[in-house]
Amino acid sequence: MKIEFVEIQNFRKLKSIRISLEDTTTLFVGANNSGKTSAMSALGHFLKDNLRFTTNDFTLSNWKDINTIGKNWESQLEQDKAIDAEISAWEKVLPAIDIWLNVNSSQIYRVQHLLPTLEWEGGLLGVRLRYEPKNLESLYKDYLKEVSASNETLKKVKDKEKIQLWPKDIHDYLRKRLNGMFSVKAYLLDPNNHKKPENGVAQPQALPRNSLALSSSIFDGLIKIDEINAQRGFSDVEDNSAKLKLSSQLGSYYEKHLDPYLSPDVSDLQALKAIDKAQQSFDQKLKQDFSDSIKEIEEMVGYPNVSDPKLSVSSRVRPMDSFAHSSAVQFEVMNKSTEEGVPLRLPEQYNGLGYQNLISMMFRLMSFRADLMLVGKAEKKALEGQKEKELTIPCIHLVLVEEPEAHLHVQVQQIFIRQAYNILRNHNDLKDSNNISTQLVVSTHSSHVVHEPEFSCLRYFRRKPALKDDEVPTTTVVNLSEVFGVGDDTERFVTRYLKTTHCDLFFADAAILVEGSAEKMLVPHFIRENKAFEKLFRSYITVLEISGSHAHTLLPLIEKLGLITLIITDLDPAKISASKRKTKDGTVVMVPQVAFPPVS
Repeated sequence: MKIEFVEIQNFRKLKSIRISLEDTTTLFVGANNSGKTSAMSALGHFLKDNLRFTTNDFTLSNWKDINTIGKNWESQLEQDKAIDAEISAWEKVLPAIDIWLNVNSSQIYRVQHLLPTLEWEGGLLGVRLRYEPKNLESLYKDYLKEVSASNETLKKVKDKEKIQLWPKDIHDYLRKRLNGMFSVKAYLLDPNNHKKPENGVAQPQALPRNSLALSSSIFDGLIKIDEINAQRGFSDVEDNSAKLKLSSQLGSYYEKHLDPYLSPDVSDLQALKAIDKAQQSFDQKLKQDFSDSIKEIEEMVGYPNVSDPKLSVSSRVRPMDSFAHSSAVQFEVMNKSTEEGVPLRLPEQYNGLGYQNLISMMFRLMSFRADLMLVGKAEKKALEGQKEKELTIPCIHLVLVEEPEAHLHVQVQQIFIRQAYNILRNHNDLKDSNNISTQLVVSTHSSHVVHEPEFSCLRYFRRKPALKDDEVPTTTVVNLSEVFGVGDDTERFVTRYLKTTHCDLFFADAAILVEGSAEKMLVPHFIRENKAFEKLFRSYITVLEISGSHAHTLLPLIEKLGLITLIITDLDPAKISASKRKTKDGTVVMVPQVAFPPVS
């Protein structure tokens, strides 16, 4: 079982897109502000934490239609009409995501609650998660109640034009009441009714009017989602404000999977005995150290009296306390110890930010895997309170990683993307198992990260400009595995060519394709030195050396990416012939006839 593709609608600038996910690793690429982070956020919002939604997650241009709904409701304020309880007025503007699973017939028992009909025997299963009003009637009444209260207050104010009270419209109302009035609901989709995208725009199926809304927890126990966000809170030695440190991550892992106090077994007894012995020794030392001070207090103030409790000092030795300081994780900078036998070490914040980031990401991936497979103490904790002592591990592990390249140099970036998936599968019950799928999704701005995986793993987020004044720029997604034919010679050539040069093409706003190395050196120089090209110099442009004989192979890719492209290349003649022609003085000369290849 795996996620075949998702279709996102009305979420930020993602008006209607389809994203196909690879069996292993999928990379989101594209220029800045193209929607990569929005796609990652949509998966997290719908599949992990529904309380993350804010009014800013609605597509901006949809608020015009939503406010129109509010105005229609306000027009009924004095008429006291009952609201039409149908959701149809909202359907076109509500954030939603369609999750399409590809399920093997052997796993039907895991998805029986998702089956559209009893005749279904395997293949695609679709579920729509939609962020919508919990109860439309309650939303309608509460909104009009607040509008009515605001209007009554304004009637008492003389200078009405200078005062605007909340809520001025339904958008303003939902800024405060969104999470209280909205929630995610699930709907089953028809596997026989899904359509392919048209010009990069998804065509989600319309729900029947009698569709039954299900709980958003429909994927609980089926899909486990973990995230590594772009903002990871690392700092150098001069900044102690960072919240996320390696020590806290190791402490969290220890608490979940290793803590001997949590459901102790035989292997923990020795550790617990050592901790208890240490605590007794420490308590005895504390008693001795404080005895004079306590005696002085007793003599000076007469406490305790005969009936008063006696003052005592006791300690608590807990393994978790060992991780509650900045030096819990250290790096040995020299193999040789000091003369006293103390190793030469430095706390974690004295190591480079790049290695902090790399180690942190790798450790978090291992933690995700351990949480999925219930390693160590996690299994006992999960079994607590269950009547049937059986645990069901999710069939799909979806891991989202944003911008792993932060602080990392080129080679380390490539090592991470090369090894990340292997770490997630490095468990005896995962390596050769088809029962549990791991799908890694990485968004990146690094051409070096893009260089590593197969070309077919890339999903290019293409910015689509607004065509009308009341619209906002949106995004379409290009599945680069579909740009060329499967196993096509052109695909193989372009893939190898981009890997031997660079992949900046996927992050640029425009491209200049030049003939050879001379042009590649001169064109950027001309742009930089000529004041007429000052705007061009500030733009995100990649200059790609293509060699004239291979320019046509890049045409399908350039067209799919939708990049503004300038081609500077030699017009080498394809055919040269000669014809006789007489001059004015009657001399016969040979005139070459040149035929040039067509230029796109």
